[in-house]
Amino acid sequence: MLNRSFGSLRPGFLGLVDPFRPARIATAAAALAGATLVGFIPPVLARGPGMAAGLAIPFGPSLAAAGWQAVSFPGRPAARFTARGGDAVHVETAGGAGLLWRPLPASAAGATTATWRWRKALGVGPTDLSRKGGDDRLLAVYFAFVDPRDVSGRTDLKALLRSGRGDILMYVWGGQSRPGTLVNVPYFNGRGRAVVKQPADAPAEKWFEESAALADDFRRAFGRPPGRLVAIALSSDADDTGGHNIAALADLYVN
Repeated sequence: MLNRSFGSLRPGFLGLVDPFRPARIATAAAALAGATLVGFIPPVLARGPGMAAGLAIPFGPSLAAAGWQAVSFPGRPAARFTARGGDAVHVETAGGAGLLWRPLPASAAGATTATWRWRKALGVGPTDLSRKGGDDRLLAVYFAFVDPRDVSGRTDLKALLRSGRGDILMYVWGGQSRPGTLVNVPYFNGRGRAVVKQPADAPAEKWFEESAALADDFRRAFGRPPGRLVAIALSSDADDTGGHNIAALADLYVN
């Protein structure tokens, strides 16, 4: 069973202006320990710098206030997620793994595209994303879909995974394949697929703007149209290799 925990966050973050300066990383601190989930703030129509308009998925003023829930895994150091302003999140894990997820409002159910930008400071090396126990990656963005005939209204990602319902389409920074490669995810009982966006050896300290064709990629991955988009998640994994990931993601939109 997955245990939800915000944990304690170590000093260090990636700001949006010159985010990887050692002085900033050494001196900044964030305290999310004990944060309480108070419901999520509905996304608002917005436009990010150089990004397409859409439904913005906020990370602030705090992750808890924006509806995000952190998930840790027993026996592994937790990944640390820290909101930076309203539109960015810093991610770090050292020899561990973790996931951050939130439900999406009904207005996002028919989204067919997504955009975001992300940046690496430090990351694990190339891995085989199709191999259980050897699929470490810097970052992954998950999109969870359910069959439109499912009237349960279920939007809890953990409940979906436990119930065997829904499909997971992931976009990954990591692995050893070329961008655009489709990978069968070795989890979720065959209900997960991953699309490589950036390989593990992509340059550090550079923002990459991404655009994901959710509907088209879903058809390519599963051979049928997507259902309703109900949840979104981020993850970082370094537990298999014992590596260290430090990254940031910003300006996340669905449309």
